[in-house]
Parts: sequence; C-alpha cells; structure tokens
Amino acid sequence: MSRWLESDHGNIASSPVFQCLFIVILIALLVKAYGENVRRSWTSWSVEKVEIKERLNEQLAAAIGEKNASKIVATLPGRQSDESGDLNLYKDLYFKLHNLERYPEILPQARDRLISLFAETIAESSNSLEPGILSVEGYSPDALETFLQIENDKIVRRWEQYVLKRRAGSPLELFEDKAEAEWWLRQIAPVKYVDGAWLGYINKVTTPFALRRVTKDAFQVLSEELGDGKVHMNHVYVYRELMRGIGAGLPEAHDPSFIHPDLHLDKVCVWKAAVAQLLISLFPHDFLPEILGFNMHFEGLTMDTMRAAKEVEDVGLDPYYFVLHISIDNADSGHTAIAMNAVMKYMELIRQTEGEASARKAWRRVQTGFLLSNNLSGIPKSPSRRPPATDSFPRNAREAEIIKIFKAKAPVAHKIHCGSRIRFGGRKLDDWLEPQAFSNKGWQMDFLDHLSNLRPWVRKGDSSNSKLVTELLWGGKMFGSFTQSEVEVVQRWINALGDPDPGLYWSFIGADSTSSKPVPGKQDLRIDSPVLSLGNSLPWSDSSYTRPHTAAGASFESPDMSILLPIWFTNPCLLESFISIPSKTTTPIASSIVRHLRAQCGFDDEGSGVAGMDEARREDSVGLVELGSEIMCEVGLEEPASLKTVLDAFPSAFALKMLELSERPMAHFGLLLGLAWSFVSLHDALTSSNLLSAKSQAILMQIVRRERDSMKVCYKELKNEAAQLENFFQGYRLGRAEIGRCFGRNLDEQELISPNELP
Repeated sequence: MSRWLESDHGNIASSPVFQCLFIVILIALLVKAYGENVRRSWTSWSVEKVEIKERLNEQLAAAIGEKNASKIVATLPGRQSDESGDLNLYKDLYFKLHNLERYPEILPQARDRLISLFAETIAESSNSLEPGILSVEGYSPDALETFLQIENDKIVRRWEQYVLKRRAGSPLELFEDKAEAEWWLRQIAPVKYVDGAWLGYINKVTTPFALRRVTKDAFQVLSEELGDGKVHMNHVYVYRELMRGIGAGLPEAHDPSFIHPDLHLDKVCVWKAAVAQLLISLFPHDFLPEILGFNMHFEGLTMDTMRAAKEVEDVGLDPYYFVLHISIDNADSGHTAIAMNAVMKYMELIRQTEGEASARKAWRRVQTGFLLSNNLSGIPKSPSRRPPATDSFPRNAREAEIIKIFKAKAPVAHKIHCGSRIRFGGRKLDDWLEPQAFSNKGWQMDFLDHLSNLRPWVRKGDSSNSKLVTELLWGGKMFGSFTQSEVEVVQRWINALGDPDPGLYWSFIGADSTSSKPVPGKQDLRIDSPVLSLGNSLPWSDSSYTRPHTAAGASFESPDMSILLPIWFTNPCLLESFISIPSKTTTPIASSIVRHLRAQCGFDDEGSGVAGMDEARREDSVGLVELGSEIMCEVGLEEPASLKTVLDAFPSAFALKMLELSERPMAHFGLLLGLAWSFVSLHDALTSSNLLSAKSQAILMQIVRRERDSMKVCYKELKNEAAQLENFFQGYRLGRAEIGRCFGRNLDEQELISPNELP
C-alpha cells in the first residue's frame, strides 16, 4: 500500500488533508493514553509518552514513508529544536572524549569549545548580581582563605535554614517522591560517571618538575576520587552501584549506547557539565591554573550535595554517594583544603619565579576555572519541584537593567501599540505591555525569553542587525522613545544573547590568543599532552631493540647515563593515561595501576582510609622523578627542569616511543603493561647503587615493592587473554633489551620472568 500511496497516481502522503488526519489521530491517541495513565507517577508517564511517540512514528513510517512521518512527529508539543541541538552536541563530545584514541581529530574542536566555555562563564559572571570569586581582585593567601570561608559559611547558613524548614514540615526540594528521586538520580548519571575527570591528565611526567609539588596535590584528589586504587571506594563505582540498586539499566559511560536517545537521559545541563569536566582536563600544560581553580570550586561544599544526601535517604534510597562527598570534601583535611593548598602553592611559585605581573595573570586564570565550575549546573530540576520564576529572575545585571526600562515604559506605551500586529509568545505586544501584568516577575521573564527569540526583531549577539534596535535609532519608528543610554542597554542585552567571543577569555587573562594556540603537527611529545596525531610514525619492533649495541664499560655499578637517564625519567609515562577516564578505572587492573602510579610519584602507602591533607603536608615525598634528579646531581650533571631538558641532553628514540605509545593506552594495553613490568627490574637494579643515598635506596625499595604488587594483579588479569598476554611479553622483552644497554648486558637472554616474581 505504501508504494501505491507514493506512486504517480496520487501522492496521498503529501496531501494536506491526509497529514492533518494523521495529526488528529496522533493527538487523540496521546490524549487517550494520558487519560488511561493519569494516576501513574511522572517518571513512568514520561517514559511511556516517549514510547507512544516512537510507536506512532513507526506506524506512520510504514504508511507514508520515513521522511514524512518524522516531519509530523517533529511538530508534536515538547520538541525543543535548539535544546536538542545542544544535547546532541554534548552527547557526541561526551562519547568521543571517553574514546579519544579513536577520535583524535576532535582535539582542536575540544580546545575551542573549552575556550568558548571560559568566555561564556566570564561573560555571565561579569554581569552577575553576585561577584563571587571576582570580588577577590588581587590574590593573597589571606584574601583567598577569607573568601572561601565566607562562601562555606553561606552554605552552612542555608543548610541550617533548610533543616529548620524540613523539621517544620516543608516538603522535599529536589524531587517529590521515591519514583521521581530515581528519575532524578538516573538523569544526573552522565555527570556522576565522570567524577574526577577534571583532573584526569594531571601530574604527568611531562609536567615541568617545579610544578610537580602543585600537581601532586591535585593528583591526591584524583587518586581519592578513584578510591586510591581500591575498586569499592572508587566514586564512579559507588554511583554505579546506586544505579544498579534502583534498576537504572545504564551501560558504561564510555559505551556508545550510553548516549542513545532510548535511555532518555536528556537534560542538557547535565551533559554540558560532564563535558566541561572532560574538556578542562585535556590540556594540563596549557590550562593548569584553570584546572586548579576549577578543582578549588568543585571540591567545595555545595547545598545540592547536602540536600541530596538528606532527601535520597528520606525516600528510602542509599545516600552514601552524597554522604561520601560531604565528608571527603571537607575544608579542614579533605579535598576542599587540598584544592586550596594547591592553588596557594601555585600562586607562590609563580610569584617567586616569574614576578608580580605574571602572578596577576595567573590569578585571573585561576578565577576563570573557578567561575566555570561555579556556573555549571549539573543538577536538573524535577518537574514537580521547579522553583518559581521569581527565585531566579532577573538572572543577571543586564536583565535587571532592561526590565527596569520596559517596566517604566509600559504605562505610557501600552495603548500606543494597540494597533501593532506583532505577536510573540502567544500575545500581542500591547498585551505584553499591560502595566499590571508587567509588574509580575514571571510575566517579565516570559516577555524577555520570548522577545529574545523574535527574529528579525532580535538577532542574538548582533544588535546592529536587530530590528528592535534599528527602530529605536534615527529613521526608525520609535526614535526618541528611548534615551541614548536606554538604547545602549538594549544593545548590550542583545549582544550578550549570542555566543560570547572567545577573545573575551584571552582579554580577561591578559594574554595573546595567537601565541597560545598550538600549531597543528608541531606538538612535542616531551612537553605537550595529549599528542595523538603522530600515529605510528616512530619505528617499533622486537628486531629494532632486542640485539642492541651495548655501551663499552657499562655495568650495574656504572651504567651508561646517556641510555639510563632518558628511560628512567620517561618510563613513568607508560601507565599514566590508563586512569584519565574515570568510568574506565573501576576494574582490578585499572585500580592496580592507580596504586602503581601512586608509588612512582612518591605517595605514601594506601591505608584503609584517606590521607587527605596529611599527604599534601608531607615534606619527604619522593618519587622516581626526584630520585632521577638525585642521580644526575650525583654524577655531576645539572638538575633537570623538565623531561624535555633531559631528552634534549640525552636524545632517545626509545623514550619518545614510550611517550607515543602511552598516549594510546587502549590500543597498546598489553604492550604498555609489559614495558612497565620490565622497568620494575631497572628500578630494582638501582636499589643497591651508589648513585643514590642510603635513604633514597630505601625509598626506591618501597617503590619497587609496591610496583611488583600492582603488576602481579595486572598479570593475573591478563593471563586469560592470549593476545594481550603476547603483547605483554613483547613489551617486557623490548624494555629488558633497552635496560640491558644501560648495563652492558643482554638481559633479554636470561629467563624473562621468574616464577617468584609473578603468579
């Protein structure tokens, strides 16, 4: 029949009568469905409504063709085309950033999007009725601590008021009942599944060594977000268990099905907040102060978290995820304190090494990151708990200005516009300007929201081409009805509606965008991250390294420094990128890698609790980088400033290859683990070397012990995967061969792995 409908004899599918008939049927079916299910909870109805639309779409497609069916269904109420576009954009980025190895081409777009988010948040904050962090114009430790204490006190006072209201019988504020709570918890899963992501690439071996005391503090926060290498304490795992408990039926965050419309995870604010966390983590060497500022705000106490802990429990669900974040983020010994400490260390370092002018710019950048976190709302409003418009309106200073003007004009302009045929938001202009109605804040907000979408009268971001402005200027029908200053308010309001110019970010921090933008193809593995454009440009095979020329005179007591130093400083990179995506860190292997990296970076042994500020206060924190610097000083070499300075002095194709492979941990999974295991042998060889002091030898012994323990877990997990196990042995052989060059021995000829070392 569908062929006949679309034949030359009569295209009934395109007939207006036919289409109208189907629309009527659709509406009738929807109304009937609503009547039958009116007693159901809001959550169940939302899901069923979507299913009804999908079934109707399929039926229409069968009858009149897919193209025409989609056009009709698109006209059903509730479709938000602009919002859908943003939703699809952020979902696409979310998936690709979770699988960056497969989509390296999005890196330029990711960087541009991050800068746009910075510009957007600066624009919003500059016009906010609350100055926030911008009130701290010049950095000082006291000013920062005072500001954060004031912000914390505000939250505590709000919490006290909330508790009193609830005790007096006030209802839940985030949702209405258990069913809606489950809907709410499910909706925020995309942002909870990236918990810790904003620090995903922090404290890499390519970080300038002077900054490692700063980035190490940030890594301590990341480590605790990942459970310090204990799966059951990993925050994403905890939230995933909550989702299992309510039967949410969600796949892994990095799975392509996670962004599928069928899951009905459709709150733009949630996806935007999640993507922002993934974006800001990507370029730790370019945007370190912004990351530190973001971290400082994100780890602060929030009213939403405290309410969620209370209300989730009130409806009979497990609140532990939220309780955990209230306790672990405390301002005394927890993440709030660590984050502030990291900012203070960073600012003091910049002030000492680069001077006051650089410190002022650095503070602007810290503020930018703080503002981005502060302005992101990853908490959707439940339908039954939407706050009144008056709670949030006016939303910024520009809205307050323009409403003040229109409110003053309404009494005199009301009847003047009775002949106007302009309609928007279902009303004529004359109706909008009715003075008594216009005194209502909800009316005012609706007026501005509808007017802002009224083209050609308002072209967002372009006041010069907006008819509203041209009519107010000379030659326009309303010239003289607004003063010059009032016209300027209208112009500023319209211009602010568009996407802010990314240049706003650069001007705010006092930097030149052209000097900061990376040149495609010119990235350097030794200082940039991530670098995914090189592909397999560097040669790599067993034959390239298994029979190397051994250095004359090299031995265990006197290794060849030109071979030892570059691989010593570089090898910690091998497993760094394994933990960059939180949703991929809830496995035994990933957790063991967290512990492995902690050992190599000089963190203390993991206990049953969290170290918090105890770790940040440790003065004796020594890792492989610090031990490598000691070796260089012992042999009379200058202490290096970065990995780049080491590789400039001692070029090494092997070291560069390790850096390249480490950028693609999923593609080179087994190989990287095998290489990492081989370097445990190198570290072990130097535990008795006269290149290190007795104290440092003892520290290295502990690092080796912890590396062995973590690698045993990895090897045990790989034993049942033949392909990965083969890659593991290949990586091990390659690493042992290069290590052998340091000591003048072909170590690869010996037994590869002792039964006493791995299970």
